[in-house]
Amino acid sequence: MAVGIRMITLIAVIGILVSGLQVIIWRLSKEKVFFKYIPTIVLLIVTIVCVIKAVWFSTGMEDLAYFITALLAFGVLIISLVTGIVIDIVTKSKRQNYV
Repeated sequence: MAVGIRMITLIAVIGILVSGLQVIIWRLSKEKVFFKYIPTIVLLIVTIVCVIKAVWFSTGMEDLAYFITALLAFGVLIISLVTGIVIDIVTKSKRQNYV
Protein backbone atom coordinates (compact mmCIF):
# COMPACT_ATOMS: atom_id res chain seq x y z
CA MET A 1 0.00 0.00 0.00
CA ALA A 2 2.77 2.44 0.90
CA VAL A 3 4.58 1.70 -2.36
CA GLY A 4 1.49 2.65 -4.37
CA ILE A 5 1.12 5.93 -2.49
CA ARG A 6 4.80 6.73 -3.06
CA MET A 7 4.47 5.97 -6.77
CA ILE A 8 1.37 8.18 -7.11
CA THR A 9 3.13 10.95 -5.20
CA LEU A 10 6.18 10.66 -7.46
CA ILE A 11 3.98 10.81 -10.58
CA ALA A 12 2.15 13.85 -9.17
CA VAL A 13 5.35 15.74 -8.31
CA ILE A 14 6.98 15.06 -11.68
CA GLY A 15 3.66 15.87 -13.38
CA ILE A 16 3.50 19.25 -11.64
CA LEU A 17 7.05 20.02 -12.76
CA VAL A 18 6.30 19.02 -16.36
CA SER A 19 3.05 21.02 -16.30
CA GLY A 20 4.98 24.07 -15.11
CA LEU A 21 7.44 23.54 -17.95
CA GLN A 22 4.55 23.36 -20.41
CA VAL A 23 3.07 26.61 -19.12
CA ILE A 24 6.47 28.31 -19.46
CA ILE A 25 6.83 26.99 -23.02
CA TRP A 26 3.29 28.17 -23.81
CA ARG A 27 4.00 31.67 -22.45
CA LEU A 28 7.24 31.97 -24.44
CA SER A 29 5.76 30.75 -27.74
CA LYS A 30 2.21 32.14 -27.95
CA GLU A 31 1.86 31.83 -31.73
CA LYS A 32 3.22 28.28 -31.96
CA VAL A 33 0.58 25.87 -30.69
CA PHE A 34 2.71 22.75 -31.18
CA PHE A 35 5.58 23.64 -28.83
CA LYS A 36 3.65 23.03 -25.61
CA TYR A 37 3.18 19.38 -26.63
CA ILE A 38 6.94 18.69 -26.87
CA PRO A 39 7.16 17.29 -23.29
CA THR A 40 4.18 15.02 -24.07
CA ILE A 41 5.86 13.67 -27.20
CA VAL A 42 9.15 13.12 -25.35
CA LEU A 43 7.34 11.23 -22.58
CA LEU A 44 5.52 9.10 -25.16
CA ILE A 45 8.84 8.16 -26.77
CA VAL A 46 10.37 7.34 -23.36
CA THR A 47 7.37 5.16 -22.46
CA ILE A 48 7.50 3.25 -25.75
CA VAL A 49 11.27 2.71 -25.52
CA CYS A 50 11.01 1.47 -21.92
CA VAL A 51 8.25 -0.99 -22.79
CA ILE A 52 10.20 -2.29 -25.81
CA LYS A 53 13.35 -2.69 -23.72
CA ALA A 54 11.39 -4.44 -20.96
CA VAL A 55 9.83 -6.92 -23.35
CA TRP A 56 12.67 -7.75 -25.74
CA PHE A 57 16.06 -6.54 -24.57
CA SER A 58 16.28 -7.00 -20.80
CA THR A 59 17.82 -9.70 -18.66
CA GLY A 60 17.18 -10.57 -15.04
CA MET A 61 15.32 -7.90 -13.11
CA GLU A 62 15.93 -5.19 -15.71
CA ASP A 63 12.51 -5.81 -17.23
CA LEU A 64 10.80 -4.90 -13.96
CA ALA A 65 12.79 -1.67 -13.67
CA TYR A 66 12.01 -0.70 -17.26
CA PHE A 67 8.33 -1.50 -16.76
CA ILE A 68 8.13 0.65 -13.62
CA THR A 69 9.92 3.47 -15.45
CA ALA A 70 7.40 3.12 -18.28
CA LEU A 71 4.52 3.31 -15.77
CA LEU A 72 5.95 6.49 -14.23
CA ALA A 73 6.51 8.06 -17.66
CA PHE A 74 2.98 7.09 -18.76
CA GLY A 75 1.44 8.68 -15.66
CA VAL A 76 3.32 11.91 -16.26
CA LEU A 77 2.40 11.66 -19.96
CA ILE A 78 -1.30 11.69 -19.07
CA ILE A 79 -0.84 14.73 -16.80
CA SER A 80 1.12 16.49 -19.53
CA LEU A 81 -1.51 15.73 -22.16
CA VAL A 82 -4.31 17.00 -19.93
CA THR A 83 -2.33 20.18 -19.23
CA GLY A 84 -1.86 20.82 -22.95
CA ILE A 85 -5.55 20.27 -23.67
CA VAL A 86 -6.59 22.56 -20.79
CA ILE A 87 -4.26 25.28 -22.09
CA ASP A 88 -5.81 24.89 -25.56
CA ILE A 89 -9.36 25.15 -24.16
CA VAL A 90 -8.52 28.22 -22.06
CA THR A 91 -6.78 29.91 -25.00
CA LYS A 92 -9.66 29.10 -27.34
CA SER A 93 -12.29 30.46 -24.93
CA LYS A 94 -10.31 33.68 -24.42
CA ARG A 95 -10.03 34.18 -28.19
CA GLN A 96 -13.77 33.65 -28.69
CA ASN A 97 -14.64 36.18 -25.98
CA TYR A 98 -12.51 38.86 -27.62
CA VAL A 99 -13.91 38.38 -31.13
